[in-house]
Amino acid sequence: MNYCDNQNLPDNQPYKIYEFKKTNQEKIPGYLVVSTAKLNVETEEHNSNRYLSLVANKKLFNINDGQAEPSTQEMIEKIAKTLESSPEPEIIINIHGYSSTPSDTETGCKKIYEYINTSIQQPNKYIFIGYRWPSENPTKTDESGSFGQKLINALSSLPTLLAINLALGLTISIWSAIALLFLNILSNSAVHFFTAMLILSGIVSAIIFTLIILRLSTYFRDTYRATNYGVTDLVELIRQLDYTVKLPRNKRIKLSFIGHSMGCFVVTNVIRILSDVFDVKSINKKPDSDIGNVFRLGRLVLVAPDIPVESIFPGRANFLRSSLRRCEEAYIFCNEGDLALRFTSTAANYFSFPARTRISGYRLGNITVKHFNNKNDLVGHAPRYGVVNLQKQDYGKGYRLDNPYKYLEIRFSSSEHRKIEEITKMSEEWVQPADLFTYFDCTDYKDDRMDKIGIVSSAIQKPAINFGNYILLTLAFIRKSINNRDPQGIDTHTGYFGGGFSQKAIYELAFLGFQGFLRSLSIEGDESEQISVFSQRCQEKQIQVILAPQIYQQKTQR
Repeated sequence: MNYCDNQNLPDNQPYKIYEFKKTNQEKIPGYLVVSTAKLNVETEEHNSNRYLSLVANKKLFNINDGQAEPSTQEMIEKIAKTLESSPEPEIIINIHGYSSTPSDTETGCKKIYEYINTSIQQPNKYIFIGYRWPSENPTKTDESGSFGQKLINALSSLPTLLAINLALGLTISIWSAIALLFLNILSNSAVHFFTAMLILSGIVSAIIFTLIILRLSTYFRDTYRATNYGVTDLVELIRQLDYTVKLPRNKRIKLSFIGHSMGCFVVTNVIRILSDVFDVKSINKKPDSDIGNVFRLGRLVLVAPDIPVESIFPGRANFLRSSLRRCEEAYIFCNEGDLALRFTSTAANYFSFPARTRISGYRLGNITVKHFNNKNDLVGHAPRYGVVNLQKQDYGKGYRLDNPYKYLEIRFSSSEHRKIEEITKMSEEWVQPADLFTYFDCTDYKDDRMDKIGIVSSAIQKPAINFGNYILLTLAFIRKSINNRDPQGIDTHTGYFGGGFSQKAIYELAFLGFQGFLRSLSIEGDESEQISVFSQRCQEKQIQVILAPQIYQQKTQR
């Protein structure tokens, strides 16, 4: 049925599409899709177009001087033609996270594009799409201007009531402070009065300044953009492709995603919208992977996901379970030392997320794998690396996979850590959300064990990271922010894309799936032997892995 209002897309589409320039013999085409939503609703159209022209770097994309850019409709049709001619078409979409500049997005997507064309090279199968939703960096110059201009905008846009309270609070604070400087001429009652006024006005001013700082952090502004622009524009792109591509009934396009940080929020909400809640199979809790006319949900890779930890808790309130069941494979990359999620995101969501306890307020990227070997979880035992939930069968050959909830936890300190199975009630009647994910805990991950520090954390191999360790980790993070090449610097939130093994795992799990990833590691043998060798490889990198039983139960003879 024709559900598109117009076959020809108008020029003012919610997104623009640019094709990556082929420099050598790239066989996998790549595109950057840029949402046309503006960072500020008041931005004039010509300024928005100028911003979009800056996004499309002519050194990276097929944009010729003096020639008009291809229309959105032409690019959609070009992608559709490639998909129609492919015997096994697949689309892999990469979505960036919070505070990503246009150049950050372009560089990251170009890196993936070059990697897959160097390492995978399967022509007539894959199409890579990098997707940019309108994200604002707090300190860098963009459509909102420089940091100084953003500060001016934050002050000038204060609601009247807050502006009046701020002005009065600052005025009273200044005059009270001046009066207190002359204590020798004031009576005791006057001292008490001015001290009280100084404290009260300081509290009022501090509250308003806190709101200004939260605005300048752009976190909640990016959350709004991700929800109302990023999700809807990406859904529209997939909808237009679904309408344009013509395939025989027995042929489907596999649709896979790589999401980082807040980009995981965009991805999971897109999947929720794409899932048909009125599908009979979905109502019977046995949905398949097919969506729309031509698509089939494939692999989902979430890196440092900035979404509620609630998403893997069983129960009726879980908002991802029904849609995640449609994905063939799902992966989470996390680490205990992720400063952005452990402190910044949890603090920012403190007064907005409906949680009664501190544990429930953590993000999915804060989930870690149990660090202990003995059943009593005594402090001081060495962590176990590799596939932690891989257990030998009691009888015969092969392995089985234990329930992930027994191994997943949230750690606050070496003396305070809670297993997921202790936090939530289990129900054997339902497929548990945690069973759908494979977890890569990269807290102690090193590409070479001789390295002094890890890729995304200090890799101190302790039962938990304590306060002093976090101070040192923060200093290492600052060094990395100042000088990206500093050997003592650590990027705790984005470093996954810089590690050799982690980068390979993220990209190849998304493009090739688990079995293809094992083959790329040159792991031979039957399925049980492959997983055993894979566990050894992860052990060498000091990575803890929880394999998803629901996905691999046949492979492991569960």
